[in-house]
This record gives sequence, structure tokens and C-alpha cells, in this order.
Amino acid sequence: MIRKWDDICSDYERLSSNNNKFLCIYNLVVSVRDSKYSNHIYGWTSVCDLYIVQNKVSNPYVGPRILIRQFESNKLEFRYIDTYYADRQWNRVYDRYDGFRKLQKLFFDLHWFYPDFIKY
Repeated sequence: MIRKWDDICSDYERLSSNNNKFLCIYNLVVSVRDSKYSNHIYGWTSVCDLYIVQNKVSNPYVGPRILIRQFESNKLEFRYIDTYYADRQWNRVYDRYDGFRKLQKLFFDLHWFYPDFIKY
């Protein structure tokens, strides 16, 4: 289930080459792959959605996770899933240009990383 960021990028690159709708989530995944966080977070895809977890797990749907979904309007939905009650899940919709910056802020808000995190 957990996949390498290069493989996830390849999936979204293929999707975006067929349909520009997926271009902004592709750009977000490239930013994640090239970031200092890439060796410390784990991801997978489900249909066209991207999921991110903090720890490498065998069944990532069981624990807390971030869901990122792209809308037709080039907006990205970020949803933190820590309960099965959808109305209790934190979620926001952002402009495509804010994707990586907002994801990084979410990492800080969730205390997955701190602002001065240095890759080592």
C-alpha cells in the first residue's frame, strides 16, 4: 500500500499528461518528493486521491492520515482523517498555488514536524 514518492509522481504525471485536471496535484507531489519531508512521511494513492501518513504502517487506512484530493476547479482539498465521522474531520480547500505551503503548515499544526526541521 505505501509507495515510493517517485512512483506516486509517475502516477500523477501519467494522469496529468492525459488530463490537465491533475496537474496541480502532480505539482504538489513533486514538491513533496523533492522536499526535506519525503524520507519522513509515507504516501499512497487510491484512484486519484493522495494519502499521507506520518509512520510507515502495514494498513494505513486504520490510523490517522491526510487525504488530498483535487477538484475540477483546480482547488485542492486537504482532509485530516482521524475519525470515521466525516463531519468531525478537519478539512480545507485551497487554491492550487498554495498546496505545498498549506501542506507544510498542516504538518506543523499536527506536530508531525516543526518549522526548523532539518533533513538528516
